[in-house]
Amino acid sequence: MSARHLLRHTCLLALIASPLAATAAPSTDPLFTFGLLGAYDKFKFEGGSETDKEHLGQGGVFATFGNKMTAESGFIYQIGAEAKYGKKNDNKLKEAQADLDLGWRAALDARNFVDVTVGGGYSWSRFEPEINDLDTKLTVKSPFAKAALGYNHQFEASTLRVEVGARHTLDGRARLKVDDFGSDSVDLKDRTNPYAEVTLLMNQQGGMPVQAGVYYTRTEYKLDGDSPVADNTKLKRDEFGFKVGLAF
Repeated sequence: MSARHLLRHTCLLALIASPLAATAAPSTDPLFTFGLLGAYDKFKFEGGSETDKEHLGQGGVFATFGNKMTAESGFIYQIGAEAKYGKKNDNKLKEAQADLDLGWRAALDARNFVDVTVGGGYSWSRFEPEINDLDTKLTVKSPFAKAALGYNHQFEASTLRVEVGARHTLDGRARLKVDDFGSDSVDLKDRTNPYAEVTLLMNQQGGMPVQAGVYYTRTEYKLDGDSPVADNTKLKRDEFGFKVGLAF
């Protein structure tokens, strides 16, 4: 074969392969994602005869590992953790959470997928509101179970995921400390708290995928037991947040 014929065949193969490479399917490998998060929280704190409403912002970090954003069908999983901190005037909020999701995904067609996940985790939070010039600390520790439905849509180089589910607290424990009144530790009533999140994984075929999303959670804490310090204490919160991170 002459050099001219070899060059012609090489160019022809390159022209044929170029569009195929441009439309190659995104990788289905699991990803490790690390990034920053921000949240806006609205609180309603009820303790004894006192009621207080507050709102504050939070900032923090998160990390996840799994194939929940990338798998097309079959077994899916994700393990994650996050930590947040917020302060407004004399009101402070510190939080940490870790969880694990396991599930199964089915393909509706080449670009649309649905899944069911179950899992569990552990959460810790400390809310420090200033109520009538009293230094109050409510520390909550609670394991939880969770279940959710998910939908993934795959674009050319990105994936959109919508997830709706609930976390059910199990045998939670709370300690309430109030200045001049001492402290007490009591059980929490089990609660089912809904959540929803929308996540977009971008640049999947590039060298550094980017993940961004928004979420909403509703959480209610209520002490289960009689206590001179924790008389009918209840804390309700609505949280709206966003996450942005790099995937590896």
